[in-house]
Amino acid sequence: MKLGTRAYYSNQTIKQRFGFWIGAVIVGLGFLIIVPLYMTEKKDKLDEAENQLQQVVALQSLYIESWTQEKLDTIKRFASSEDAKLHHINNMKKDVENYSRVNSEFAMIFYVDNDGYTYSDTNPSNKKYVGDRPYFEQAVLKKNYISDVMKSKETDTSMITFSAPILDDQNNFQGAIVGIVTLEILDKLMKQLSFGKTGEVFILDSKGKVVAASRTSSKTMLEANMTSEMVNRAAAGSTSTDSYIGFYGKKVYGKYKWSEGKTWIVIGEITENEVFQKLNQLTITVSLIVVAALLLSFAAAVTLASRIERPVRYLLRATKVIQNGNYNYQIDEDKIKRAPIELRELCATFNMMSNKLKTNITLLEHSALVDPLTQIHNRRYMMQEGDRQLQVCMADDKPCSVIMLDIDHFKKINDTYGHLIGDRVLHHIASLLRQYAGADCIVARYGGEEFILLASFKDAQKSVGLAEMLRCCLMENPYRNEEVEIQLTASIGVAEYSSKLAFGTTVLEDMVSRADYALYRAKSAGRNKVELDQ
Repeated sequence: MKLGTRAYYSNQTIKQRFGFWIGAVIVGLGFLIIVPLYMTEKKDKLDEAENQLQQVVALQSLYIESWTQEKLDTIKRFASSEDAKLHHINNMKKDVENYSRVNSEFAMIFYVDNDGYTYSDTNPSNKKYVGDRPYFEQAVLKKNYISDVMKSKETDTSMITFSAPILDDQNNFQGAIVGIVTLEILDKLMKQLSFGKTGEVFILDSKGKVVAASRTSSKTMLEANMTSEMVNRAAAGSTSTDSYIGFYGKKVYGKYKWSEGKTWIVIGEITENEVFQKLNQLTITVSLIVVAALLLSFAAAVTLASRIERPVRYLLRATKVIQNGNYNYQIDEDKIKRAPIELRELCATFNMMSNKLKTNITLLEHSALVDPLTQIHNRRYMMQEGDRQLQVCMADDKPCSVIMLDIDHFKKINDTYGHLIGDRVLHHIASLLRQYAGADCIVARYGGEEFILLASFKDAQKSVGLAEMLRCCLMENPYRNEEVEIQLTASIGVAEYSSKLAFGTTVLEDMVSRADYALYRAKSAGRNKVELDQ
């Protein structure tokens, strides 16, 4: 055998010997790569899955805690109002109705007197005793209360109850404000919490019953008492990271987190198949590469592939970074200096395009919301940010007004001094408005010589006063340069927030339309006036 082997080896050509040794090296390297890679990647994937689950559970727990605290804060705000302390029930109902227009997550908010009775909206004489309910008992003890998931005695609906005591100025118990949220609202929130293909978040009550889950298919679980190893770990306070059989009977990895006071358990689970899916795909891919390299057996091809693969990897990584919003990402050219010249040129072109893309994106973002002539916000910004500010005022039950301002006889300025001077006049006016309008006002150019201001937390009278001040300010600060002085006046219309829409489809559109009509009346009345929408 030795002589036969020697004879066979002696009769091999250089090409065959080269192929033999390259094949042997590739096979050896394949095993040396695949086995440690598999073991290392397996550990990394487990760590990655554990970290992801830890973050998901922590974030979702914080989300649920924030959500419940927000609901409780709403009830506490109603309970601490003067209307609640003075038993002005009708006023409280109006406050609840105004709140419901913006936030309708509460199925019901109602008042309970200090004797434990709640009254019908339609028939005040029809009262109901709820003094034996936990939320009233806690209110009597002057404590806020968030219930476990419970069943309504009347409708058999699963719900969560929030309550807060009403205390007078001497800290005496006067009754309670109670809010009810059904699990339908919690289900809608949970739909946003899934992650990956199989990752899911569950909310369990303190007894270990699943009350909400993030995937639609999980709704059937809510009526049954489901359990898993993770529930037992949560009850025992275990920190084990081993896989287990989850709620659906599949092998999963999971994490849990108790809420404050141990009212809820948030559990996140992801299947073992998904955790190792990419690892298995990677192992198969590497094996195929080893086989392909073994069949090819050309060192030049291996070297070339290595030199090409690196810059391509950098390019792919760079495109993903740009896809995530970092538009000025640059590839380090020192890392690819040994790559073929075509790839070096491609990376240089990519860097140039990345730099240009960042510049263009910055300009687009700026021009989309800022008027290029006056350098104040434009109409688009007003309709977006103004609507958000208006919603804040509405939610806090605060006043808000729109001020429409039009420069009188601006066409005459353009015709007399030219459009260049007219543009400078507009810039001058915008600077004055921005300087004197105040921090609570959004100032924008609405179009042409028309400007718009959103005065947050100002009612009609205060807004009229602000408008009158701005009108006088324009008169007292004419436009001047070395050659001309141009006196300025403006006609102004003011409209305050109203819940009844007369124009448009949104509250802000309605306010703008009414302020515009008031502006038209100011112009019709002789200009240089302030008119309030009636």
